[in-house]
Amino acid sequence: MATTDMTPSREFDLSGGRLCLDFANTVSMRDVKPRERLAAYADLVAFARATGAVDEPLARRLLGEARRRPADADDVLRQAIALREALFRIFLARAEGQEPAPADEALLSAALSTALAHRRLARHGEGYALGWDDTTAALDAPLWPIVESAAALLTSGELERVRVCSLHESQECSWLFLDQTRARTRRWCSMKDCGNVAKARRHHARAKEAGDG
Repeated sequence: MATTDMTPSREFDLSGGRLCLDFANTVSMRDVKPRERLAAYADLVAFARATGAVDEPLARRLLGEARRRPADADDVLRQAIALREALFRIFLARAEGQEPAPADEALLSAALSTALAHRRLARHGEGYALGWDDTTAALDAPLWPIVESAAALLTSGELERVRVCSLHESQECSWLFLDQTRARTRRWCSMKDCGNVAKARRHHARAKEAGDG
């Protein structure tokens, strides 16, 4: 895992509806030919910046720290991917009405303990708000909001709205999303991509059936 190149190699699709689901979706075609979007530590920082998990000043500090400590940055990237895979398995299990593996839940719980140690109370206008410790460039800082997002979703009333793209059945897409439609009828991670593919196939099937008739 190279850390010397700090230029992000991928763009990110943020259609999951929650930070933790967008993070789980940073790899495509899991079951066929995986396309990795976190190929370097810079990609992790880019994802965090794109989602607002870190701000621009912190992102610059993190990249600078990664240049100074490439081995540590690579280790954090490995942690990030292990976390991502655990989150994917946890939320996929729940989407399919199954119980997540205890090992995955334990990994998330341990990551949550680490993340919450960096929670801070900060002034926000005339009141207060919860923030993150940004006085140091801790290389794992991009993971803290992701872990908190996962814990918040798992303990919310929205957990039952977590879905996996309908093309998961054909092993073409395994992206997760939060179905926020009133009727809870959303079937695809993205209508413009997987939704259009499924729509085109249905149209072809109907046309073929009509032709055969």
